[in-house]
Amino acid sequence: MATYRRERGAPTVGMHMKLSPEVKSLIDEYASVANAPQWAIVEAAIRAGKPGPNGLPPEWELEVGDEQIVMQLDSRKKAT
Repeated sequence: MATYRRERGAPTVGMHMKLSPEVKSLIDEYASVANAPQWAIVEAAIRAGKPGPNGLPPEWELEVGDEQIVMQLDSRKKAT
């Protein structure tokens, strides 16, 4: 059985959100199967997504306005 822990003193932030019952049920199911806390499921899901050209994982099917894409691409150029 895996142990899901962070290093002592690792920074964390609180987060409160409203989810659809279907999504909450999936998180609960995945947590049960993995014997993991909910935070580990959410972190694993976010980390599994690889950014596409607009900065978001394509499989998420989220729309981003053209202005946002330009801003994100510009900030990536500055970072490299």
